[in-house]
This record gives sequence, structure tokens and C-alpha cells, in this order.
Amino acid sequence: MKKFFIKVFLLLILPTVLLLGTAIIFSSLPENAYDLSILDKHRILAGTKGPKIALAGGSNLAFGIDSAAIQDRFSIPVVNMGVHAGFGLGRILDDISRFLQAGDVLIIVPEYSHFTDVWNGNGAAYELIFDARQYRLLWSPYYGLPGSFSDQISMRLDIVLRTIKDRTKNSIEKIIKQNENEQNEEETTANPLAYSRDGFNEHGDYVKHLGVENQPFVSSENLGIINRTYLKKFFRFVDNLTKRGITVILSYPSYEEQSFRNSAELIKELDILFRTKENLQVISTPETYCFPAEYFYDSVYHLNAEGRAVRTGQLIRDLQESGLLP
Repeated sequence: MKKFFIKVFLLLILPTVLLLGTAIIFSSLPENAYDLSILDKHRILAGTKGPKIALAGGSNLAFGIDSAAIQDRFSIPVVNMGVHAGFGLGRILDDISRFLQAGDVLIIVPEYSHFTDVWNGNGAAYELIFDARQYRLLWSPYYGLPGSFSDQISMRLDIVLRTIKDRTKNSIEKIIKQNENEQNEEETTANPLAYSRDGFNEHGDYVKHLGVENQPFVSSENLGIINRTYLKKFFRFVDNLTKRGITVILSYPSYEEQSFRNSAELIKELDILFRTKENLQVISTPETYCFPAEYFYDSVYHLNAEGRAVRTGQLIRDLQESGLLP
């Protein structure tokens, strides 16, 4: 009897589980999903002739930079590639590097957590890999597998279950559900609080939140200690890029002041280590990008319109004083 159940499991249940797992992993995000904006940014960066400036980082860049102002000041095309810190800094740099040529400028503005626990990425990295079809970013010597796989499976399982539920309803329920969905989609489109792919402008800046009232958020606790392995891999990226004739510049993310104080030692140590890297042009100090809470829209990294203007002005000054741009 035991052997019989084992055979049944191997012949019927296991293939079903594998098929269901495959369906869950490869279930698609909605077309207007925020993270899929990376596909639009690929198109913009690929179509921008050099020399050009590419901004690399997470959502601190997406929500906090006016790329047009930088472009106007230096008369160099600027593309903001920031989307989500959860992609992992290794994948972010790997993803962007294929679009860069000798003479281009890469300004890296990482979130501090990239050097403690998000170098490899979290659940968002699976969206970059599977939904944006960047399968080559699954793994490399520069980074390992993303974390939070269980969260990603849970999210995708919810998509699959909702899809099955919609498809099994009778015709009347489908019509009612369709009408409700259309109304919800209209409300979501009109609701600037919902992150979406169509919230980005032609430079890759997120602008849908500008002018919207600030939302409550909680300051970050101490981010922990530096992972030296991640730092070494980052420096290897820098070496590889500079060998290709790309100017690599590092600036700092906008960070809410209480969160900054909570991780002050980590940030200070990172700054010292960055400045020891001879081919990494550090043009900023962390303190100049430490801003009061009223400058932030809905998180410790996401600036509102006022904060975005101040931060962009500071970055322009840093670039001017560095002498690295004409």
C-alpha cells in the first residue's frame, strides 16, 4: 500500500504541483505595474545616443530627481534608471551596463541597505527577472539569488487564484465583475497614491506623486552592519565599468533625518570605504542628503515635490564642483 501511494504521488500529484508552481512563478503582472517601468527605461536608455548620463539606484532616484533640470544645466542627455531598491544593486548595475558605452557617465546613488541585506535583491527582483524577462539576471558571480522567494510565490499565487476565480464565474457574475473592475481601474488610474508604470516621464522620473499630500510613514531603524562581500562585489563592478571607458560617479540617496541618525555609524563607515576606491568618483557627502521628514512623500527615501527640487539642486552643485562634467 505504501508503494502504491508513492507511485500515485510521483505520477499524479508531483506533476500537478510542478505545473502549478510553474504557473505561479510565470504568472504575469498587470501591464501597468510599477516595476515593469524598467522595460520603458531600457527603451529610453537604448535610444539615447552618447555621451549620456545614466542614474542608477532604487526608488530614491525614481521619486527624488528632476532629470530634465540636470540635462538642461549640463547639456547632456540624462536617463533616470531608478525603479526599486529590491531589484538588488548588483542586478541594477548589471542590467544598465549593457546600454552604456565609452564616454558615458554612470551616477550610482544606492540605498544604504544595498550594502547590508539587499545587494542580491528581494521579491521585486523576481519581477525584474520573470515579468520583465531579464532571465540572464537570475544569477551571476556579482550577485546571488534574491531573497523573499516565499513572498513572491504568495503574491503570484494570489494572482493565479484571482484569475481562476474570475474565469469560473457565470456570465452574469462576469459582467458584474467586469464593470466593477473597470470602475476600480478608473479609480486606480485617477488615484496618485497607487504606484504605476504610467507615472514616469520621458526621462524616467516618477512624477505622479508630485503635488500630492504627504503620506504617513515610519522612520527606519538601524540598518545593521556592512556586508564586506557585497562591497567587494560592488568595487568589482566599478572596475569593470571604468575599464570600458565609463566614468563612474557615486552620490548619496535622500534619507529622512531620523532614519539617518539611526544608521549614522554605518553611513559614515560606508563613506570612508567608498572614498578609498581610486576609480570611484565620490562627489557628495551623506549629510547633504539628510533631509527633514516634511520633504518626504511616503517613505524615508521618497521625496515630495519640494524635497525633489532641493535634492536635484544639490546634485547639480555637486556635479559642478566635481569638474567631471563640462
